[in-house]
Amino acid sequence: MTADDSPKADDFLRELLRAHDMLDLARIAVRQLHALGCHRVQVAWNTEHDHEGNARTFPHGVIHPVVAALLASARRQGEAGRRIATDEHDDCACLLSDDGRQWAALVYGCTEATRAAPEWPQRWQQTIDLLAARSDVLLETERLRGQIERLQRAERLQRSLFAISDCASSDRPTAEVLLELHQIVGRLMYARNFFIVRYQRAPETMQFVYFADSLDRNRRDPDTIIPAPTLGNSLTLAMLRQGLPLHGSGNALREQLKLPRDEHIGPRSEDWLGVPMIDHGQVRGAVVVQSYEPAIRYSYDDQTLLAYLAQNIMTALARREAAQELERRVVERTAALTAEVAERQRGERLQAALFQIAEVATGDGSMESFYRTIHRIVGELLDARNFFIALLSDDGSELHFPFVVDEFHQTVESRKVGRGLSEFVIGRGRPLLLDAGMFAQLAASDEVEWIGAVASSWLGVPLIREGSAIGLIAVQSYAPDHSYTARDEELLGFVSRHIANALEHRRNAQSLRAANLRLERASRTDPLTGLHNRRYLGGQVPHDLAWYERERQRHHGDDLRLVFAVVDIDHFKRINDHHGHGAGDRVLQSFAAVLTALVQSGDYVVRWGGEEFLLVFRPMRMGDVAALGERIRSRVAEHAMEAGEEMKLALTCSIGLAEHPGFPATPEAPGWEQTVEMADAALYWVKNHGRNGWAILRPRPDAKRGEVMDALRAGSQA
Repeated sequence: MTADDSPKADDFLRELLRAHDMLDLARIAVRQLHALGCHRVQVAWNTEHDHEGNARTFPHGVIHPVVAALLASARRQGEAGRRIATDEHDDCACLLSDDGRQWAALVYGCTEATRAAPEWPQRWQQTIDLLAARSDVLLETERLRGQIERLQRAERLQRSLFAISDCASSDRPTAEVLLELHQIVGRLMYARNFFIVRYQRAPETMQFVYFADSLDRNRRDPDTIIPAPTLGNSLTLAMLRQGLPLHGSGNALREQLKLPRDEHIGPRSEDWLGVPMIDHGQVRGAVVVQSYEPAIRYSYDDQTLLAYLAQNIMTALARREAAQELERRVVERTAALTAEVAERQRGERLQAALFQIAEVATGDGSMESFYRTIHRIVGELLDARNFFIALLSDDGSELHFPFVVDEFHQTVESRKVGRGLSEFVIGRGRPLLLDAGMFAQLAASDEVEWIGAVASSWLGVPLIREGSAIGLIAVQSYAPDHSYTARDEELLGFVSRHIANALEHRRNAQSLRAANLRLERASRTDPLTGLHNRRYLGGQVPHDLAWYERERQRHHGDDLRLVFAVVDIDHFKRINDHHGHGAGDRVLQSFAAVLTALVQSGDYVVRWGGEEFLLVFRPMRMGDVAALGERIRSRVAEHAMEAGEEMKLALTCSIGLAEHPGFPATPEAPGWEQTVEMADAALYWVKNHGRNGWAILRPRPDAKRGEVMDALRAGSQA
C-alpha cells in the first residue's frame, strides 16, 4: 500500500469535520481504515448511560465480541484492550471514547505485513487520534440532541394531557369530544386505526362509540349495542374480560389467547394495543389502537399514555351518559313543568325587582330620586305609565302629591282631604282594584267622586306606618284593553310597605340630624350664660383668621387688626362669699347680657372660665382699640348687675386687649392662642394696677415674638 492508495490527511480531516453524527463518523472511519489496509472494520457506539446492549454499529450487525471485551478491559484498566485472533489474522479494538455514560469503539483486522509497512503506525495513530477527538464531540452532540428531543416529547405530552383533560371535561357533543381525543392521541402516537368501545358485563354487551380504521370496512354504528357473544373471537372482548392491557401482533396475541382467526372481525394487525377503561374497579370499556404497517410498532410509553387517555374518556362518557339521562327525564316532564317554569321565571323577575326596591328604600338619596327609582322598577313589572304617590299632611287635613307621572296630568296640586278615590283608599286602609264598571257602582253610592281623567283600570294601595295610613301609591290605565290584576295588587302592596318604611327612615334621619345639631350647639354653649364656650372658639377662630387675611389683602389694610379682649369681673369672689353662689350666677348672667349688647354682628362673646370672658372683634383700626377698651369698661360700670330679687350690684371690670397679628414684622404669624395670652397679660397688668381699667399689650415694632412670649410666660410686666 502506498500513500496514493489512501485519502490525503486533509481530506480525511475535512470529512471528519463535516460529519453530522456518529453514523457519518463510522462510515468515514471504515473507509479510512480500509484505505490503511485494515479489514473486518466495525464501529460501535452508544449514547445511553452504561447500556452496551443498546449499542449501534456500522456496518450494521451484531456487535463484535471484541468490543464487549474491550469495554470491560478499558473500564478495569483505563486503557484500550487488544485480543489476538485464533486464525492467521489479528483482531484489534480501540476505545475511541468513554466518559462513563457514552462510548465509541473501533474493531478491525490487520495483518502483520500491513502493520510492518513504512509510516503505517504513524498514519494509523493519527487516524485513531482524530477519530477519538471527533467522536467525543459527536457523542456529546448526540447526547444533547437526544436530551432536547426528550424534553420536546415531554412538553408535547404535557400539553396533550392538558388538552385531553380539558376536552374530556367540556360540554360539547360527544361525537366532537371523541373526535378531538382521537386527534390528540394521533399527535402523540400512531393512531390512524383507533376505536373506543363501551362494555357491560351483565348482560354482556359491547358498543363501539367511536371507530376509525384505514382498512376495516365494517363501520360501527356508535349507537348500536352488540351482544358480546357474537364477537367471541375478538381480541377486544378477550381484553375486556381479562381487565388488563393487551399488546402485541394480532397473530401472536391470538396464539397467546388461543383465539381462532376470524376474518369477519377485521383485518390482521401487525401491532395491536388495547387498554381497558375501569370505573370503581369495574371494566366499563376499552381504547384500542392498531397498526397494519410492519415498521410501525407501539412502545411501553404509548401504552402508558393510552391508559391515561382511557381514564379521561371514561370520565367524559360517564358525564355524557349522566347528562343524556337527565335530558331524557327532563323531556319526560317538560309538558308537566312548562307552566311551573313560566311561573317560577315570573317569580324570579318579581323577586329581583323587590330586592332592588328594598335596596333603594334604604339608600341615602333624595326622596325625589327614590320615587323615580321606584317608578322605574315598577314599570319593568307592570304598566306604570300613569303612576302617583299621595301623602297626608302631618295634621291629616291635606293630601299632597310629591310624585306624579300621568298621560293627562303633569302635576297634581295639593288639596284638602275630601271624597276623592285616594282619600277613600287611605280611609279604609286596604288596597283597592277597580275597573270602570266597579267605579261607577262606587260613585253611585256617593262614597267617592272622581277627580281628573277617568281611568279604565285603577289600583291604589295605602301606605301604612305604625298601623295608620299616611298616604297612597296608585297606578291607572286609560287604555280599555289593559287592566290590572290581583298579582299587580300584591306587588304594589309590597312596594307600599317599602315606601312607608322609607318615609319613616327619612323622618327618623331628620330627627336624628336635628338632635345632633342641638347636641352640637349644646357642646359649644356655656349652659349658665348661654354664651359660646372655649370649644366654639377653637372651631370659629381659624375661620375668622382666614377671613381677616382675605379682607386685609383685598383692602390693603395693614392697619387693620382682629382684637381679642379678656374681661374679668373685679372682686367677683366677694359676691359669692357675701351673697352666695346663686347671686354669683345671676351676676354672671347679667354681666354676659351687658357684654353681648356691646358687640356687633360678626363679633362674639365667649365665657372663658369662671368670671373671665373673651370678646373677639372683627378687624378694626389700631387707633380705635383704646376707645373699645374704654367703652367696655364704662358700659359695665354704668350698669347695675342683677344679683337676685330686688338686688342689684354695681360692678367694675378689668380688661386686657391684644391685636392680631401682634407681630406684623415677623414672617411667621403667631397663633390666636398667643394673642389671647397677650390679652391675658394685659388684663393682669390692669388688675395689678388698681382694676377698673383697661390696657393694650402692643409689642414694639422691632420686638421679637419669641422673646415677648417667653417674658409673658415668665410673669414679666409689659
